[in-house]
Amino acid sequence: MWDCRAYKLQTIRHAALKLALHALDDSFIYQCSGGVNPLYDESVMPDKDFYVSSMQQKAYSPVNMDMPDPSPKPLKSQNTSTASQANNSSTVGQSQPEVKLIDVSGKWLVKLNESANRTLDLILFANQERIMGSGTLVEDGTKIPLTASGSVSENGLVLTAKTVIGDYVNQVDRQFDLDLSKSGDRLSGTYSLVSAGKFLAKGNATMTK
Repeated sequence: MWDCRAYKLQTIRHAALKLALHALDDSFIYQCSGGVNPLYDESVMPDKDFYVSSMQQKAYSPVNMDMPDPSPKPLKSQNTSTASQANNSSTVGQSQPEVKLIDVSGKWLVKLNESANRTLDLILFANQERIMGSGTLVEDGTKIPLTASGSVSENGLVLTAKTVIGDYVNQVDRQFDLDLSKSGDRLSGTYSLVSAGKFLAKGNATMTK
C-alpha cells in the first residue's frame, strides 16, 4: 500500500519524468540510469503503462526542425509616409490666390444726382481692404468738414462720410452712406442721407477722380 506522502512524491516524480521524456533521448536516459530505464524501475514508476503512453506521445509529437530563413528582410519603406507628409505640408503652405482690390486711394469728387446743391470732396487712404479719409461737404455753397471710413473689395466700395460736429466747427449733422461699384475709371451706385438719425434723401451717386 502506498501512503499519502509517498503517493504525492510519486505523482511529482511522475510529472517531472513525463516532461523529461520530451527533452531527453532514450539512450541518454538508459546510460544515466546504469543500464536500467528508471521508468521501468518499480521503486520510481510503478505504472509501466505510463512509459508506453509517453513514448507514443513523443513519437507522434513532431519537433519543428525547420531552420529560420536567413535571408534579410527589407525594412519597411518610409517613402510613402514621407511623401504623404510632404504633400500635406505643401497643401497647407499653398496660399490662396491674392484678391486684387480696386485702388481708391487719392482725391475723389462725389456727385449726388438727386441733390445738385450737394457734393463731396474726399481724400481717401487704403490699408488693404480698410478705407479711411477726410474731406468736405459742399452744401448750398457752404463747406463743412467730413470724415470717411469704409471698406473696398475687388469690384466695389462701401463708404460712410460724416460731417464733423463741434461747438466751434459745425452744427450741421449729415451722414452719407455710399454703396458703389467700379465702372471703368469711376465708381457708381447709390447713396442715402441721414441727419440726426432721420432719413432725408436717397438716390444715385457717381465718384470720379
